[in-house]
Amino acid sequence: MQYNSNSRYYRCDTENDLPQSNMLQDNYVYNTTVVEPNESGRLDLVSYRIYNTPVNWWIIARFNGIINQETAIAGTVLRVPIL
Repeated sequence: MQYNSNSRYYRCDTENDLPQSNMLQDNYVYNTTVVEPNESGRLDLVSYRIYNTPVNWWIIARFNGIINQETAIAGTVLRVPIL
């Protein structure tokens, strides 16, 4: 995976990163949720609502193939893995 040159991860080594397909397999158990208007573009707020901590935002992003949080606008349906 190669990140956009504007991303803070642009220069990160992703060679050892897990392929996105690993988190999209059918054997993962997940719920779905809808991004609320006050959470638009803020997966940390979605993480706080679901997991009671904002630090798991990256799990939601990765599970849904989101690189730019701005794509998680209000009304977006997200798959949220059960941890």
